[in-house]
Amino acid sequence: MTSNGNEGEQLWAFDLDALRKAFGKSVQEHKITADDWAEHAKRFLEKQRDRPREPT
Repeated sequence: MTSNGNEGEQLWAFDLDALRKAFGKSVQEHKITADDWAEHAKRFLEKQRDRPREPT
């Protein structure tokens, strides 16, 4: 999977864990029901993809 249009950029386990935690926090903060997770996940990932990444 690539992000920010950077071909070949990889997501690592730490990236995925951070996304999972951030998504869970977003679900709680916005009081998203399980029925609405799919649409919320789509919007959440689009927003995350468009954010500039912090340098490593």
